[in-house]
Amino acid sequence: MTITITEDRVVFQSATPMKVVSSAMINAGIGYFQNFVNRSVPKTYDNRTPHEEYTAYLHAHGFDVAATVGMMTAVPARHALIRTFCEQQTHITVMVTAGLGNAVDITRANLRKEHYAPGTINCWVMIEGKLSDEALLQALISTTEAKAKALFAENIIDPTTGTLATGTSTDSVLVASTERGETYNYAGPITLLGKVIGHGVYETMREAFQNYKKEVGDGTWR
Repeated sequence: MTITITEDRVVFQSATPMKVVSSAMINAGIGYFQNFVNRSVPKTYDNRTPHEEYTAYLHAHGFDVAATVGMMTAVPARHALIRTFCEQQTHITVMVTAGLGNAVDITRANLRKEHYAPGTINCWVMIEGKLSDEALLQALISTTEAKAKALFAENIIDPTTGTLATGTSTDSVLVASTERGETYNYAGPITLLGKVIGHGVYETMREAFQNYKKEVGDGTWR
């Protein structure tokens, strides 16, 4: 899969619709989509109608909104990490943009006051294969579990509670399958697909977090 990076976005365009589940800003949920956009905005972005503004952005750049899943981040597109993982007949591509300025421990979120701070972890997992609905949702769970384990491994702390973070307050995740090739009915941790997702997301996340730690000192992105 060829994922392209431009000045302000990461884009993948499929020749045929892919089966998708996501928590994206644009077209969240389960459906079939061909365009995938992870848009970078300034960390000062504060539009009061972000869905409408993002929709206008997609139209302006030639995307069919009905066929497009769109995420947003303050992480510059150039920092996107794209990795491919293969084992036997199982092939996946992982894309991560990681900002950690708003790390949160979900188990202590009840101790926090509501406030916005920049920092988002966005992740795509693109799978070569046909996935049942059950496998698609299990793949989403496997991706999220691997993200949390990577945060633990890199000792990312929720600054409010002083405990290990499980994510940020604005994370977004997407799993998509090509709907051709191998059939997968399940994607939990004891399945081959689940194992490849767990390993691939964990390794890509850790590298993205390490890059964040190296770069964040200049204050240019979160």
